[in-house]
Amino acid sequence: MERSHLYLPTLSYATMGHVYAPYNGISSPATTSPLSSSSKPEHIEELVSQQLHHLKMHYADEEQRYVDQMLLENPIVVERRAPPPLKSEIVVDQGSNSGSGSDRSDVKEAKDAQRQRAESCRKSRYNNKIKKAKLRFRHKFVSGQLKKSAVMLNTMRDVIAQAERQLLDRGFPASALERMRTTFGLEMEH
Repeated sequence: MERSHLYLPTLSYATMGHVYAPYNGISSPATTSPLSSSSKPEHIEELVSQQLHHLKMHYADEEQRYVDQMLLENPIVVERRAPPPLKSEIVVDQGSNSGSGSDRSDVKEAKDAQRQRAESCRKSRYNNKIKKAKLRFRHKFVSGQLKKSAVMLNTMRDVIAQAERQLLDRGFPASALERMRTTFGLEMEH
């Protein structure tokens, strides 16, 4: 058998993360159904949908792990909007409230309500900052995956173009190559 001298760069999906490597020899729980052992045409759609579901779930897990890791590495800090009151201010406030017992309880309830509102506002600001950070980290993850996919796609195009050149050099008809491109939906630059 004649050996091909195609330059094949390491086309390992492992460098892109195992998100894109469903056929690495390890059977996953989603593909170990009895239907996956048979490759009858009527089961192809179901197999494809199972595999897509598996890939989506795996991608979501990878994304969530990345976001969690980034949140651990970059903790969210929420500053107080106003500095806490000084002790002397608190003493002055308590000294000026030398009225009846009901006035004191009203003041205490008002301070309690104010403290609860402040705490609620702090929690809300904290949750909003977390949401924004998660969105930022998700965007960063997806952008990185798209860049890796673009690099892989360009590499595959280069390999296909190299194979076409070698086939043409060996005398393979250009019309047959064109027919193959049409059949497989490839639009290559000549």
